[in-house]
Formats: sequence, C-alpha cells, structure tokens
Amino acid sequence: MSPNNPFRKSKLRPTNIKGWMVSRIGNNAAAWARLPGASGIEHATTPAAIAALKEKARAAGALVRDIPSHWIALPTGIDIQVHLRHPGQPHKELLEGGLASALDGGYDAVVTMPNTHPFLDNPAALKEAIDSAKALEALYPVRIGFTASATVGMQGQQATDIDALSNAGACAITDDGWGVKSSEAQAAIFAACTRNNLLFQQHAEMPGHKGVATSSRFQASHSLPEYPRSAECDMIRRDLELLRKMPSARYHVLHVSTRESIDEIRKAKAEGLRVTAEVTPHHLIFSSDQIPPESDERSGYFKMNPPLFGPEDKAALRAALRDGTIDCVSTDHAPHEKELKTKGWLLAPFGTRGLETALPALLTLVKEGELSLQRLEEVFSSAPRKVLGRAEFMEPTGMLFVDPEAAHTVEEGDLPGVSVNSCFLGTALHGRIELRCEPGTVFER
Repeated sequence: MSPNNPFRKSKLRPTNIKGWMVSRIGNNAAAWARLPGASGIEHATTPAAIAALKEKARAAGALVRDIPSHWIALPTGIDIQVHLRHPGQPHKELLEGGLASALDGGYDAVVTMPNTHPFLDNPAALKEAIDSAKALEALYPVRIGFTASATVGMQGQQATDIDALSNAGACAITDDGWGVKSSEAQAAIFAACTRNNLLFQQHAEMPGHKGVATSSRFQASHSLPEYPRSAECDMIRRDLELLRKMPSARYHVLHVSTRESIDEIRKAKAEGLRVTAEVTPHHLIFSSDQIPPESDERSGYFKMNPPLFGPEDKAALRAALRDGTIDCVSTDHAPHEKELKTKGWLLAPFGTRGLETALPALLTLVKEGELSLQRLEEVFSSAPRKVLGRAEFMEPTGMLFVDPEAAHTVEEGDLPGVSVNSCFLGTALHGRIELRCEPGTVFER
C-alpha cells in the first residue's frame, strides 16, 4: 500500500457484547432487543413492555442503550451489485476496505461481481475466490455472495458452464461491466440459470458505441464521444424477446438509467415476465447537468457506466422506485485508483464508490419527500433479498439506529479503504448510522 494511499478504517467502533437492547425515548417510544439464547429480535412498543424488556436485558447482562425519539430503526441491508476487487485487484481496493465500507453503509451482505483477476468464469477460480475471502469475511458482520461470469472470458459470446459454477457456489450469474453480445449465448444463459434457479443480472448495453458521456452541455463542452441513450433499452428489448420464449428465467436489469428502459421494464412486468430492476444512489441524486468540469479533480469520479443522463431521467428513476417498477437500490460500488480516475474522461475507467453513502442518499430523498421511509426500508433490505432469492441471505442479521437529521458533507475520511473515487465527495447528505447492533457486537459512531 502506498503511503499516499492510506487505509481508512470504519467510522463505527465495535464492542463485543452478550446481547443488546435499544430503547427509543420520548413520544415515539419503542424498544428492540436481541438477548442471549434468543433466536431473533424482540420488539416492544408499550411503556410496560419496554420496561419489562429493559429489565430482562439488564438481568441477562446485555448492553442497554437509550436513543433520542427522532432516531429511526432499520434492518441491515443487502447490496446485490458491488465490486470488491477480489481476487487480484488490491491496487484498486483491498477486500477489507470493501467490507469496512459495507459495515459503515449498514449492509449485512454484498454480492460481488466477477470481473476480477482472474475472471470468475470457471469453477476453480470461483471456489478459490470464495475460500480466500473466508478469513477476512469472518472479521466483519458482512456476508459475501460471489457471482460467476455468464460468458467465457466475459467476452459475451460463449456461455460458461453455469451448472458447474452453481455447484461451485455462485449465487447469481452476470457479465457485469459488459452486456452479453450474442443472442444465442443469452438464450443458453437463461436456460442454464433456470435449471439452477439462479438470478441472471444483465449490464444492459449494446456494444460498439465507444461513448463515455451522454449528450449534455458537459459532453459537448469537452468534445467527448457520446454515449447513446438507446444502448441500454435496446439490449433490454432484445433480452425480453428471448425471455418471452423461456418465461421461467429470472432476469434482473442492473443500474437502470433511462426513461425508455423504465418503460420496457414496466411493460414486461405487466405481461407477467419474471423481470426485476435496480437503480443506483448516484443515478437518483445526480444528473448529467451536475457533472463538474474536468478542471475539478472530482470530475472523473462522475464517469460511470451507465452514465448519468438528464434531469428528466433522474425524475423518472425516482418515480419508478416509488411505484415499484424498479425493485431495489444497489450501489455498483466500483473503487479505482485515484491516479487513473484523475487522468481525464477519455482515459479514466468507469465507476464510482457507493456503499457508505447509499443510505444517507436515500434518507436525503426521504427528507425531500421523494421517498417514504417504508419504501426506503424495502429497497434497502427486503426487496433486494427477494430479487436475489438466496436462502442464506434472506434474513437481515442486525438493526441500524439512524439519526435522519444528521446533516454532513461527504469527505474522503468518510470512505473506508484505500480508494477515494466517490462522486458524492463534497455533497451534503442527511442521515447517518449512529448505532449498529449485531448478535455479538455493537458498533457505535
């Protein structure tokens, strides 16, 4: 690790405990507890029940905390699209950095993408990646689900041996970073995923356009190759035609970015096809008119794939998240070296960080009246678990206690790990995890 690239630790400090009990005081009184020997979380809402639970917790030697009446309680979440850069890419981010980011972000599970070194396109590479992560995974309250590549070499032409990859431990199949080019390969992928009851996650992008920024004032002023808005929805349309021929397959559209894509997904759902979709926090908060000029060091942090489209697309994504057309939020957390991301738009790789800023971004939407608190809980925790459909990740492991009024501006010190390429740097957000409670540990800010 370079001395210019120090490892930043989690902002949440752990304390080992026998059990825990948290009570919210004031007009909004309630209590939650996970006590020794209990199989789940107990919840109390009346004064008598809260007092009894507190007495029970103290008798059991549990850690007891009182919190302000305006704090909210949420289950821990799951992010079904992250890049942990493991195996083989510690120059971009350390595995510990990704897990620390997930800890700070309130996630109890993350699903990592297979565009690593080597690609996870064969059972031996996949099993080695899973096994090599176990020791570090055990140090954090964050479980890792490993996806496997959909095509050999992630070239989009020949389907991998998905039966063998499923047996080796794949929790989903994807070529994230690239769309599957071959229709024949895509049909074979759908068939194999159906046999193995695996979700297929599509990075919907028709190949060959070589664009890096959407049509906008920023793109024109910097003379950048245009990323066509049709690239995403054209692949979705192709995939849906194939899906109609094998409707048992489960098809998930990663990081939806345009109004046209939303329309296609909405129609497919109305047909009864097994289609789900996600949106990233950065596509919900930013649009193409908010990209800083290249003279700003942060500019390259806004280069992601799919790119940011216009304000109308951002508004449509927010509406689709509210009404359920988009099922859940995933971060597409993609750490990169600062020296690459600051080389200018033509040379910088695609991708931005997002694990630690996702929940504050969603809480900011709640404060702005764009999202209900109930819907936030769904898109952060329960809905992505249902989309993934894996029993081992179906239940949250802990509880988050959040101050929704805590205003803060994102700084590099808020980003655990070694990478800093967050488009949220310098952005004012509302809401912060103050306390995270897991079965044997509490984490406090």
